[in-house]
Order: sequence, then C-alpha cells, then structure tokens
Amino acid sequence: MERNPLVRRLATISLVFIFLVILAGSVVRATGSGMGCPDWPQCFGYTIPPTDVETLTWRTGRSFEEGQMILLKDQFWVATADFTTGDAFASENWTLFDRHDYNIFNPVHTWIEFINRLIGALSGLPVLALAIIGVWGVRRNIWNTILSVGVLFLLLFEAWLGKLVVDGNLVPNQITIHMMGSVAIVLLLLALRARNTTSPAPLPLPVRNGLLFLLVLIVIQIFLGTQTRELVDVAFDHNESVLRSNIIPSIEALMPKIHRSFAWVILIVTSLLYYLRKKHQAVVPGFGALIFAIGLEWSVGIVLYFLGLPKAMQPVHLVLSIGILASISYPLFLSFRKT
Repeated sequence: MERNPLVRRLATISLVFIFLVILAGSVVRATGSGMGCPDWPQCFGYTIPPTDVETLTWRTGRSFEEGQMILLKDQFWVATADFTTGDAFASENWTLFDRHDYNIFNPVHTWIEFINRLIGALSGLPVLALAIIGVWGVRRNIWNTILSVGVLFLLLFEAWLGKLVVDGNLVPNQITIHMMGSVAIVLLLLALRARNTTSPAPLPLPVRNGLLFLLVLIVIQIFLGTQTRELVDVAFDHNESVLRSNIIPSIEALMPKIHRSFAWVILIVTSLLYYLRKKHQAVVPGFGALIFAIGLEWSVGIVLYFLGLPKAMQPVHLVLSIGILASISYPLFLSFRKT
C-alpha cells in the first residue's frame, strides 16, 4: 500500500498533542483540579475563564450574558438570558446550577483544568486533518482511512465522556474509561504512523511474541494503576485528615496490592524479552529507551509507594507508562506491516 509522508507527520504531531493531553490530565488529577470548571465546554459560562472570584460575584448594575455563572451563598447560579442587574438579586433571571453539588471556585484549579481542555481542543486539529486526508485517499490506502477516522471517533468520544465526567463530578468508572480511551487513541496513531513508515528488518517470531505479550501486560497495568488511583482519590475524599504517606495502607481493597505485584510480572517478562532480543540479535527500534523507561517507571513507583504519593511524581508515573506503551507497540506495528 502507498505510504503517505504527510499522514506520518500529522500522526506524529497528533501523538505529541495526545501525550500533552495525558500529561495535563494527570496534572489535573494530581492537583485535584478536575472540577476547576464546573460546566462544559465553557468554564463558568465563559470562553476564557475568570481569574478571581469578583467575576463570579453578583453586584448592582452589572451585565451578564446567558449561561454565565455567579457564586452566591455557596451555590452556583446560571443566567437564563442577557440582562443587567438591578438593585436586588432577581431569582427569575437565574437558575440554580444543579448538575452536581461541587460549589467551589479556586482560580488555580480553574486554569489548570482550562489549559487541559485547551490542549485537548488543539489536539483535534491534526486529528481532523488526518481524517480528511484518510477519507480523501480511501482508494489508495483503506487502512489510513480506517485508522484516521477511528482516531477522530475516539477523540470525539473522549470529549463527550469528558463532559459526562464533569457533569457527574468525576464519576470513578467514567474516569477509567476516559484513560483507556486515551490509550486506544495512542495505539491507533502509532499504527497509522507505522503504516506510513518504511519497515525495518523483520523481527524474529519469539521477540515479536515477547513484545506482544509485554504490550498486553502494560495495558493491564495501566488499567490497574487507574483503578488504584481512583481508590486513592476516594480514600482522600472520605478521610481528608489522613497523611499521604498512610493513604495506600489505609485502602482495604486488593487493587493497590495487585498493581504493585503486577509490576514484578512486567519486570520478569521484560528481562525475558531482553534475553530473547540478545539471543536472536534482533534490531528492535527504541529498545534501549524502552528498558530505561521501565527501570525509571519502577523507580518512580517505589517513590510513590514509600514517600507518600508526592504529587509531582504522579504525572511522571502516568506519562512514563504511556511512553512504555508506545515504545513497545510501535516496533510491533512496524513488524506486522506488509512491506
């Protein structure tokens, strides 16, 4: 099939944006900024969110546009039309914002969440371009069409799910699905890039199978990690006085222990893969970076567990896991691609 250099470049740009989205999303989770914007797609009814509570404060003689919000008596209210306020608060001009019960304005959280959304919106531009090119060239390369349209569909699904997450005040299961959707987008973009790249020498079957097995394990581990993180969030919500260093031991569920133990399985399989690669003298693109990333991920995991989940390490831990996923899947996609 015909290779398209433009598709390869756009897939690379899209991957960079998706990694930035994942990083920004992780910072949002680590800082507790997920509800920094209580509505979606706007933020407090504004295209550019407020920087101080004065913007959300009712006062006489102030003009509001439909959809803009105020914080009054610890509740958010939404303007039902464009109007200018009179001498007293008129409830008929407002409707109570009741999608959820989170009624806090924190400008730092607001702007962290807004930047996360902005990066997500920008990521849609190269993805849309990929889909247009894919559909336009469907007769020359059907796989470019399928993969690029699949990426666009998943990105739209992620945007819709993001709205549900906000409306539901960070419903746990939806957050996990949100994360796994990002993983699927990364895999599709890597497959698209591989299909438009010259293939290296074919991988020996044992090495290829080892990479495939490790890829499955990494996807499972990302899922386990996301579930563990949700349990941590719930534990913090139910016991705000607990020390971060004690939060993991305080969780009664088995998920954190499974996540920790599964890391040993990944280490063993990685060691076996290293042996197979050396035995068969296989050329695996980016293999050195993969081994380094897995070792670094282990180190970060140890820091998170024993040093009380430092916030700065949480985004690093997540982005490294996606980087490992990419380092495994890309040579695999290259090896499966027909020359």
